[in-house]
Amino acid sequence: MKRLFRNLTIRQSILAVTVAMVAVSLIVSSLFFMNSFSRSTRSLVESQAREINKQIILNYENYINRVVETANYLQLTLMEKDLADSQEDLGRTFSLGVDSNRDISSITLYDMEGNELIAVGHQDPVQDSLWAVRARTDDSIYHFSPPHRMGEITGSAVKIISIAKTVTFVENRLEKRGIFLINLDFQSIEDLSDQTNLGEGGHILILGDDDSLIYSSLSEESPDYFFSLQLARSHYFGGSRVTLRSREMYLNSNTLIQTRWRIITMSNINELARARARNLQLIVLIFIVSLLVSIMVGAFISRRISGPLYQLERAMSRMEEGDFFTPVEVSGQKEIIHLGKAFNEMLERIRSLMEAVVNEQRDKRKNELAALQNQINPHFLYNTLDSIVWLAENNRSKDVVTTVVALARFFRISISRGKNFIPVEDEIAHIENYLTIQRIRYVDKFEYRLEIDAQVYGYQVMKLILQPLVENAIYHGGGEADDEKGIITIRSYLRDIFLIFEVENTGYGISEERIGEIMKAVKDPDRKEGVGLSNVYQRLKIYYGEKADLVMESDMDEMTRVTLLLPLPGRAK
Repeated sequence: MKRLFRNLTIRQSILAVTVAMVAVSLIVSSLFFMNSFSRSTRSLVESQAREINKQIILNYENYINRVVETANYLQLTLMEKDLADSQEDLGRTFSLGVDSNRDISSITLYDMEGNELIAVGHQDPVQDSLWAVRARTDDSIYHFSPPHRMGEITGSAVKIISIAKTVTFVENRLEKRGIFLINLDFQSIEDLSDQTNLGEGGHILILGDDDSLIYSSLSEESPDYFFSLQLARSHYFGGSRVTLRSREMYLNSNTLIQTRWRIITMSNINELARARARNLQLIVLIFIVSLLVSIMVGAFISRRISGPLYQLERAMSRMEEGDFFTPVEVSGQKEIIHLGKAFNEMLERIRSLMEAVVNEQRDKRKNELAALQNQINPHFLYNTLDSIVWLAENNRSKDVVTTVVALARFFRISISRGKNFIPVEDEIAHIENYLTIQRIRYVDKFEYRLEIDAQVYGYQVMKLILQPLVENAIYHGGGEADDEKGIITIRSYLRDIFLIFEVENTGYGISEERIGEIMKAVKDPDRKEGVGLSNVYQRLKIYYGEKADLVMESDMDEMTRVTLLLPLPGRAK
């Protein structure tokens, strides 16, 4: 007992030293981490500013791409329909484009002389014609205008962007060229910029390819307005730190591919850096306190619970590996002891259930196998006696004797002293007796060939597995002409991990559709009629498992073949 207490004291001392070392390591690591983090904060903030700029660019590109996709779809529609015959349909299509996209205020098609052909929405003929004419300068791209007021002559306050492109359309079955123009509500451009938080004083500017100002989220009354515009015009690509009225900002500039506009973002990195520093300090403090508390609580729980639970865990691992016979002995708290007793009772119950299930499944499998196999014997006897009666009625006494002898040998092998599995050699002899009987009955109807690999004779196989296949080959096979003998070929050989049996007959063949119907019926466990292929298939699955299979294939007017694939059984003794 003293040794036990001494060991406990040593373990507690070691645990205390370990906790102290962990605490010191945590403090040193935290200080190092904070120092390193303070150096990397600026680069992280810049990286975040660049990512924000990329996201803004992506938002604008997605918006422009949606408009361009609508324009491409309408352009494709123009090529598919004749303007002279389908002007109303095209007008409805244009209207659908306006109605389905709230950003599009109008869609207009002009000829190359500036004459309006199709117009939907609110147009400004003077301004629209002006921007449409500019599309002639380069017919390979979309031309985006700077923002302008819709109907400046009438004093309208609607601010729009015009998108124009030279297109091809069909009129009177002739291809012609024209100008396709879409007016966009500029409010959508402004709304996209409002979705981003760039910090205090952060803002967005959009410049044209000639450095003209298209949009600024700063008002003209802002003291930063003109200085920000000057900085934006001096930075064409990438990012850099700038100072704007004593605030440190990070400027990023990127170009929109479709429009050739430059989008410049000004992010307040002072605010972001301070927020990151405050959050970092708070996280580190919480982390230190939590870890210390966790170490203390964990140490206490470890002494009381971890040891017994570790014993249970090892016992469960042994159970997962198949050991259901080694009980577990645990000590400690009352709940853990109770858990150990329950685990031992569960092991005992599992062992009993496993033994019961194994015995039940073994008996069930034997009964199912015997029931399926016994279905065949009356079927054989009925057909053979029917053949003998027919021979006797035709005064073929010699053939009757031969048939009866073959039948005796047939049933001697069938009985096999009550065994369900016999050597392959006996199964082949069984089939030869059956074929002898059938050849006497069906004179000149068929011939048979045996192509048996000598290696297969050393294996055992479920008896009466070939007879239903040969019976089908006799009844459904035959030569192509009425006076031509059919040929039945029986093969057996080894391939990979399978013992293969093939029963092939010449004849008219079976269509793929019919083979599918047959195999569906064969694999149906609820099938009640017939004892042929279905019987063989069910017996295969019962004894050999899911790896065993029955395959049917046929060439029309050539042959039909049924193949049995049996996982290699043990060698015959």
